[in-house]
Amino acid sequence: MKKLFWLLTIGYAFLMTSCMSNGDPDPAATEKLKQNEAAVKKYITDNNLAVQQHATGFYFQINNSNPSGRVPVVGDLSSINFVIKNLAGTIVDSSRVNQKIAYDYIFGAYNSVFNYPLSIMRVGDKGKFIFPQLQSNGDPVIIEIELLNTLTENENIDKYIATKYPQLSFTKTSTDLRIAITTPNPTGVSLTAGKTVTLKYTGKLLFEMRKVDASNKLYYDAQFDAGTFDLTLGANGAIKGFEEGVSRMKVGEKAILVFPSNIGYSSSGSVNQTTGVYVIPPYASLQFEVEVVSVK
Repeated sequence: MKKLFWLLTIGYAFLMTSCMSNGDPDPAATEKLKQNEAAVKKYITDNNLAVQQHATGFYFQINNSNPSGRVPVVGDLSSINFVIKNLAGTIVDSSRVNQKIAYDYIFGAYNSVFNYPLSIMRVGDKGKFIFPQLQSNGDPVIIEIELLNTLTENENIDKYIATKYPQLSFTKTSTDLRIAITTPNPTGVSLTAGKTVTLKYTGKLLFEMRKVDASNKLYYDAQFDAGTFDLTLGANGAIKGFEEGVSRMKVGEKAILVFPSNIGYSSSGSVNQTTGVYVIPPYASLQFEVEVVSVK
């Protein structure tokens, strides 16, 4: 299963160079790709599929076409159902279809195989996509996808707050930061530039990321960090949205901060330097639960 998890973040353009090494063809890899192409064409013929071939090489058939549906834009949070099969029809991976929980990912944020299907789909579309190869010496893969929804960052933030915190009153600033003071302390010391504050915090994405644990099992989790740290205000020691939110608090207060990526980790995201895996994807909106413990 872990192999398939990584497969989801491999770009199909990899196929264009998978048979090359230092500019020289790899005969075995070239032959494997030819065999895969033949097997895919036989599968299409045997199943009487009316498919088109994309310029990058994969084959596709979009059913239930929705001409008026919305097209995903880079940075959108797109919600999909998917099933991945081999040509024999064996399911090798899927979203949580049986639980009726969509798989959310940020379209175009990184090199995901889902970028290719979604680039030619609209909300409401269902499609079958056949890839002759997704990694060197790999076998053909069929991905069936339904595009359920796609939202801009601010649309998703508003939906997230309305769904998760209907009882709270959020203030929206000119930078699109949303802040709700959950434990007020009107007599607490105000936080100004130059002061160092001790904070407790929990950081979460606005959707659950698919992860793999130490025992090679998949799980879904929105939290990416938690702990205590000291922040000197005005010294650029934290991302803009976080520091702006903290500066609006007083000692002893707790708050929820929600803000878009342009005052977070932007289009770069944050990568675990050891594993090379995104901890925070590009274009990810963030939520922080924050407590101001003290100031000095």
